[in-house]
Amino acid sequence: MPRGSALALLGLAATACVSPGGVEPGPIRAADFRPTQVRQPAVVVRLAFAGQLSEREREALPAEYEGALLEGLNTRAVLAKDVEILAQGDAKLDAHAALARARTLGADHAIVVDVRVATGEAIFCRESRRPFRARVTVWSQSVQVLRASDGAARLALPDDAGLTVTDLDADCDDPRASRRLATGETIASAVARLLTRVVGP
Repeated sequence: MPRGSALALLGLAATACVSPGGVEPGPIRAADFRPTQVRQPAVVVRLAFAGQLSEREREALPAEYEGALLEGLNTRAVLAKDVEILAQGDAKLDAHAALARARTLGADHAIVVDVRVATGEAIFCRESRRPFRARVTVWSQSVQVLRASDGAARLALPDDAGLTVTDLDADCDDPRASRRLATGETIASAVARLLTRVVGP
């Protein structure tokens, strides 16, 4: 039974609003960039929360994301020099500071990730015969990769560049057969999408 992968509306996955110190808007890819060039990065991740997430979830999700990220990097034989997770409500994502830290640590690249976790309603399978609405948790991500040696932007992907996932596996043929994903499964999917684009499958 084919499962619908198209999510027609992600209104609650807000477009990343980025200052010069954060992730650049719009997809950017250096002509000579290859994911295999990123072998010993320093990674900075900011997690922001919106919607009806409990305090327990807000406290637990950063560690779960970090664990999935470290596991994904290890699986891909990428040895991170450092992984920093910023989850305080007032945390600022500063690409310049991330780059300086990467240089101090002897990393080859700085990877700057902005993650927004939001709850709300989304419309699935809009182009099918049976579109439907469901409450979901959306993980939207944007990323910037900077080369440590000269600060050159090697890759920048906004959150609408295929990095967003929800905790619902929508079945467009039979919406009632749609499957709710566990939190760990959703996070693993989000991290896999991110790392595949940044360091390779």
